[in-house]
Amino acid sequence: MQKKSSGSVEIKLFKLDYKRILDELKSYARRVIGRGARAVILIGSLARGDYTAFSDADIIIIVNNAPSNPLDRIKEFIDPSLSIDLQPRVYTFQEFIEMARQRSRIVRETIEHGILLGGDKEVVKAITRMFRKKETV
Repeated sequence: MQKKSSGSVEIKLFKLDYKRILDELKSYARRVIGRGARAVILIGSLARGDYTAFSDADIIIIVNNAPSNPLDRIKEFIDPSLSIDLQPRVYTFQEFIEMARQRSRIVRETIEHGILLGGDKEVVKAITRMFRKKETV
């Protein structure tokens, strides 16, 4: 019977370079804002800080107008050049305001943990006001 030496065990650790990913996502956000989006917000594990090396980037993109088909909405925001998988969710400002009125879970996460990567801070403030307005009624 062969004995394994404790020195012969190889452990591979995977680590996500958070700063590099965040810089990449901010650059992505600048490009998206340049094409007319109003705000780009990071949510999910990367925003909460409980990400792993295998996490993707959950992104909320607020626009003025969008096609009604969800697949048509995201196709212009996919970017395979990024070093992390991107999961964009595209909403019009009015849709997201309505979601705030309805106290949507995704709006709550956006308010509590979201990181504005680019765009108009007033968009986030308006959504937050609408969401909180419902809490005080």
